[in-house]
Amino acid sequence: MLNVVIYSLKALLTSLWVLAILGLLSLSPLPADYQLYAFTLAGVALLVHFIEFFSMKAKFKKQSGLAMNFVQTMLWGFGYWLPILKRSKKQVD
Repeated sequence: MLNVVIYSLKALLTSLWVLAILGLLSLSPLPADYQLYAFTLAGVALLVHFIEFFSMKAKFKKQSGLAMNFVQTMLWGFGYWLPILKRSKKQVD
């Protein structure tokens, strides 16, 4: 079930990033009225992922022994780091 949520989140975020990039290039399929909403949502997602990166960085390093990737965290959020933590926890058990 968690995998479905993570893959769905990644698909939605990929769609959001594509729409935001296309909007910046003036190639967006969205009407101009909805462009602002896509940009606002992308900005909020980036801000949340930025906060998430710094709040989870130490815990991630402690539990997995790996350094957290900034770009992947900014793109996918917990869809990037949660599966890694789950796998490292299973290996410890």
